[in-house]
Amino acid sequence: MDPIWSKGDGKYVYEHLKHYCSTFTPLPAATVKLVDAKLTVVRGFEYVAIARELKHNKIRAVLLDSTFDELKMQEIPGILSIVPLSELEAEMRTSAVTGWHIFYFKTRPSPEIAAKIETHFKRFLRESLPAALGENPEEPIESRFDFLGPCLEIKFTTPVANEAWIKSFQSLVSSVSAEIWPIESYQGRRLGSAK
Repeated sequence: MDPIWSKGDGKYVYEHLKHYCSTFTPLPAATVKLVDAKLTVVRGFEYVAIARELKHNKIRAVLLDSTFDELKMQEIPGILSIVPLSELEAEMRTSAVTGWHIFYFKTRPSPEIAAKIETHFKRFLRESLPAALGENPEEPIESRFDFLGPCLEIKFTTPVANEAWIKSFQSLVSSVSAEIWPIESYQGRRLGSAK
């Protein structure tokens, strides 16, 4: 584990977050600030540590109290390039994203309980996604249960712009954790941590 992680806020389970982050790029941005002529991470320590461990050669960063041009004029090391505004705007307009949802459980469930959890999620997704996406999902729902984790991984198209669907999905996650088997983390974040 990278020593920078020790500055994290405790909302994440590091190894769980690293596993989740290994399934997509780009990683979420860290927030950096110029301190004593050096860029210093002030938020997103976990993403910087994970980027190092996953051998990413760059990570996005949000600059506080400085501009890219000011840093470039001061020849601050570590500045590579600006993310084009068109790329950021396109990401913000995205209404659906296909990717993995990763749930780690506090203890290992039996194969019967694992099958019940997987069925519960898949049933909800098959019933809710067509209406939430306005059509049938383009990609099929994939899932796998890793008993060593123990974790459940489910890949599907998520309607990220549909707030009602997101709330329903969050309720499903809470009910699975409370009624079927306790979930420790979702996407690396401890269940019950504030957003």
